[in-house]
Amino acid sequence: FGLYGERCGTLSVVCKDAAQKDTLMSQLRCIIRPMYSSPPKHGSSIVRTVLSDPKLTKQYYQECSTMAYRIQTMRTRLVEALKAAGSTHDWSHVTKQIGM
Repeated sequence: FGLYGERCGTLSVVCKDAAQKDTLMSQLRCIIRPMYSSPPKHGSSIVRTVLSDPKLTKQYYQECSTMAYRIQTMRTRLVEALKAAGSTHDWSHVTKQIGM
């Protein structure tokens, strides 16, 4: 059961010099350290809710199957496009791979 999107976002900063960057990075490390050390508590609640309800469990596995099929289809289309573009490389590792 994979939980993605529990934390997302980005922060981009432009610093005037290396000293400012070092100061900023020091402060950011203080902020982000507790976030990585203390993962969200609600992830297990999400899993419990989904897997304890037969309708949600069925929906979850159907969505996983749909996603896996789409990924495999996209890999196949990629390899076909590469071959159509003239590639002579062996791309079978792309279509044989499983997972994301």
